[in-house]
Amino acid sequence: MGRLSDERFGKLSVKYDTEQKELNKQITALQAELDSDKNKSVSADEFMAIVRKYTQARKLTPRMLNELIEKIEVCQAEIIDGKKVQRLKIYYNCIGSIEIPDFDLIPDNAVTVNTRQGVDINFAGAVV
Repeated sequence: MGRLSDERFGKLSVKYDTEQKELNKQITALQAELDSDKNKSVSADEFMAIVRKYTQARKLTPRMLNELIEKIEVCQAEIIDGKKVQRLKIYYNCIGSIEIPDFDLIPDNAVTVNTRQGVDINFAGAVV
């Protein structure tokens, strides 16, 4: 007849309510993540606008540092392989810190660009 018993309806109703609560939690979490990503995008755009002001700068000034850098963490100096090494972590305004990879670990690949027929330009990795 298409009718559910009261017991079966109760079980399905509880399952439905539980599923709805979980979905609402997921929606809230995903919305927060989306808002965070939007804020990161806006922050990156703001940072790029600040950087563009100083692309032709000849020297570093205190004003530049104040606009570009939020803080600098200086770690304890260590002796590694007989050399004194001290790590710095720079936190930039709007975007946070950036991890720069170790140049020794980056593979040295040559790049060939075909600019027009019969002309090739080769770029080799720079030695730092």
